[in-house]
Amino acid sequence: MILNSIEIKAVEKEEFKLRKNSFSLMQSAGERCSDYISSKISKNDEILVICGPGNNGGDGFIIGNCLINKGYKVKIFLILPIKNKKKDNYKAFNKLNCEVFCLKDLHKELKRKTRPIIIDCIFGVGLNRKLNSNIINTIKAINKKKTIVFSIDIPTGINSDNGKVMGEAIKANFTLALHCKKLGHILFPGTYFSGLIKILNIGIKKSLNKFVNNKIQENNPSLWINKKFPWKKYNSHKYSRGRAYVYGSLKNYIGASLLSSSAAIRCGVGSVTVIANKDTIDKYNQKFFSLLKIEINSIDELKFFLKKNIITSLLIGPGAGVNQKTIENTKLISKFVNNMVIDADALTSFSKNPKQLFLILDKNKIITPHEGEFNRIFPDFKNINNKIEKTLKASKKANCVLVLKGPDTIIASPDGKVCVNTVSTEELAVIGTGDVLSGIIVSLIGKNKMSAFNGACAGVWLHSYAAKFSKKGLIAEDIIKNLPKALEYLDKKYN
Repeated sequence: MILNSIEIKAVEKEEFKLRKNSFSLMQSAGERCSDYISSKISKNDEILVICGPGNNGGDGFIIGNCLINKGYKVKIFLILPIKNKKKDNYKAFNKLNCEVFCLKDLHKELKRKTRPIIIDCIFGVGLNRKLNSNIINTIKAINKKKTIVFSIDIPTGINSDNGKVMGEAIKANFTLALHCKKLGHILFPGTYFSGLIKILNIGIKKSLNKFVNNKIQENNPSLWINKKFPWKKYNSHKYSRGRAYVYGSLKNYIGASLLSSSAAIRCGVGSVTVIANKDTIDKYNQKFFSLLKIEINSIDELKFFLKKNIITSLLIGPGAGVNQKTIENTKLISKFVNNMVIDADALTSFSKNPKQLFLILDKNKIITPHEGEFNRIFPDFKNINNKIEKTLKASKKANCVLVLKGPDTIIASPDGKVCVNTVSTEELAVIGTGDVLSGIIVSLIGKNKMSAFNGACAGVWLHSYAAKFSKKGLIAEDIIKNLPKALEYLDKKYN
């Protein structure tokens, strides 16, 4: 379960009622954190525990105390005064049996030529405003130190509800998420600043999660692997696995549809057919022998073809051209094909009148915009800071599955399900990778195959995991080459 700041507070409130003592939960959290940290570091390491004025700082006081009792060399810093002396964090402060240093002392410490372990307990999930200049300068000094940093619950400076940086943020090596992950851990750039995230059981009963009701999950094969993922079976043949079609590109842009088609044939279908025209069909014949090709030169020919053929799924968009013809073709195809992926040029073609697009969409259809395309189709939602919220609203408005691409790709369905993909790499920021993604997704969906939502989740995961096999210099074709490795890993670990 992934919660926002209001939801985790609601769960904690119910736990407090059961305990009749809120401080014991802070004590438990601090002890679990100290146990984890001590398992990762040496007794020879110097440790700086940097505490803020709230509950995150209270956790830090307990962590520091526990580590001192374990025999570690610890310095504890309180860099802002505690204003309310009736709260649990002040109780934790009063239990300290050591000197506590101030902000000025911390800056002196950070200037020393040492490599201490830093435990970041300045601000936690409650941060919702931009940090002041003193804290920003402190964070910069910590990051400049380039030492191992453990952040407690969430790195200081990250908004736990949307992953945004509130002026500056600590770059953690490890983030110890208390009870569960928060939205800020999985949304960019929060996921980047969080480093390796370890969820710690701090004693909150899992049954209390029922007091919050969200459908947000982190993309993982266990969510969809047993939901008709189209593995090849001993009795499979090319047609039993489905027939995917890719609407071909304009003459000078066949590379886009070739990338989509190449990805599709690698994954979940037995055949892929490119719908070409007289200007492009020879180019497709020269480039990719495994693909079937059909020549269609008019909308009447397309209509006749759609009436006569069995189509498991169809992709339109990559290289199709931004024009009225693409709009008319997309509308026509939607009348005959249940399972569609609409991407790239097909989306942009509807940007002047997105209502036309919404009229042809339903729960079996998937749109896969990047941020720019999304903003053109859903201008009313482009200023919403929370990426999950705006993706979900757009999915409901369009009444289809929506894949909002980015470093934290969000998959949403109109019934309120949301899946956030955190298996990614910055190497995907290159032309053509989106075409590969749409090709993977179209190969997984269709009658007797995966639903649109599960297929989108599986496609995004496979795309990202295949990319991770390449290091620097990835191009879109590398993802396609690596798909067999990703499928093999998926088969061995999850099938």
